[in-house]
Amino acid sequence: MKLIVVSNREPYRLESSRGKLEKTVGGLVSALEPILRKEGGVWVCWGRQGQKTPLETYITRDFVIKQVPLTSRDVSEYYYGFSNETLWPLCHMFINRTHFDNRYWLGYRRVNRKFARAVAEAYTPGSKVLVNDYQLALVPKLLKEKGVKDPIYMFWHIPFPPYFMLRFLPQRREILEGMLGADVIGFHTQHYVQNFQECAREILGAFYDDSAVYWNGRKIKVKAVPVGIDTDRWERLIREPKVIKYARNLRKKLSVEYVGIGVDRLDYTKGLEEKFRGIGRFFEKYPSFRGKVSFIQIAAPTRTKLEDYMDIKRKTDEIVGMIEGKFGEPGWVPIYYYYKNYGDERLASLYSMADFALVTPVIDGLNLVSKEYVVTKKDYDGALVLSEFAGVSMQLREGSLIVNPFDEEAIAESIYMALKMGKREKRERMKALRDKVVKEDVHWWLRNFLEDVPA
Repeated sequence: MKLIVVSNREPYRLESSRGKLEKTVGGLVSALEPILRKEGGVWVCWGRQGQKTPLETYITRDFVIKQVPLTSRDVSEYYYGFSNETLWPLCHMFINRTHFDNRYWLGYRRVNRKFARAVAEAYTPGSKVLVNDYQLALVPKLLKEKGVKDPIYMFWHIPFPPYFMLRFLPQRREILEGMLGADVIGFHTQHYVQNFQECAREILGAFYDDSAVYWNGRKIKVKAVPVGIDTDRWERLIREPKVIKYARNLRKKLSVEYVGIGVDRLDYTKGLEEKFRGIGRFFEKYPSFRGKVSFIQIAAPTRTKLEDYMDIKRKTDEIVGMIEGKFGEPGWVPIYYYYKNYGDERLASLYSMADFALVTPVIDGLNLVSKEYVVTKKDYDGALVLSEFAGVSMQLREGSLIVNPFDEEAIAESIYMALKMGKREKRERMKALRDKVVKEDVHWWLRNFLEDVPA
């Protein structure tokens, strides 16, 4: 059985200057790359160097990366356009940020056909195909039309919107029909499953039961299986001497009693403005903690060419500046704000030395940062403040301090609780969280979603 993985993102980045492959970071790559290395298979993805990218790169004799070259027009219309200015905001319930443009749709459809063609070229009978995420919603149906008889799996990694939101999309029918070309469709939560089923019923007239949608004489399984992380890898990272040393030195350099951590992409869905307002309210409400608590926020740049993302950076810069101006003192910084990407080694140091983490998206498909933070707490010595609107809150409700990110008072109170919590309660909460994350890791996800694929 050959596994064919299809994703917008590439598992390896080719450094053309040195002719070397660098593995990319992410849950999907962590889960599937070792399997393709061991069992063989094909990973079909976007070749980000455009037409200059080699079409095929062999990682091992039986594992090949097959890249789909996109033109600048493709990237503009398919990726920045329909994927990230139409589907992304719509699925995250930001109708005011959703842009409808038929050129975007034509580009999206054109690129999905390119991906389907590349998969069909790589396909041989006996293969299993796994299509990933909202950028490639049309691919499953296109593959069925090209004669793929073996199982097609699709995993949707972001929220799936309710019917009252999806109905705004002119191409709602085509998106649903594209997805229903799959034999199994996965989501992170049962809530997203229900949204999808409701949309299939209202828009297509399909029928459904607890575990499937019935459409065009076919039964399509639909299941909720939240993605896990590679817990073994994170546990190895926090034992590395350089990770331990950096954490110890940074903690000493900060010279405060408590440290908080936040790691997010700089996206309007991540609730950074709301988080900072909550931190400001905490320092306003509990002045005795000024000079004793510093918060480190990593804001990773993303989609920097889009106006909405330029706007969110301006706003977050302003809010951080206001908090520092209002509460900061010589020798003490309330918020350390870094607009850059950090590798997992550095993140492991930051997670392991932080007394609490603030994960407060206004909406999120899942959120792996919360799981990464929890697994680094091998001594159960941290606290997780978690938004009720993160998909992962369904898994990590027991043990977290659950907040509504729009309630700055609740965020302030949760920070206070995280700092004042007794050792016994803190240990019990973190143990419950860590046990859950370790049990339901990335290999658990793979076994439960792809079933008979060896994990």
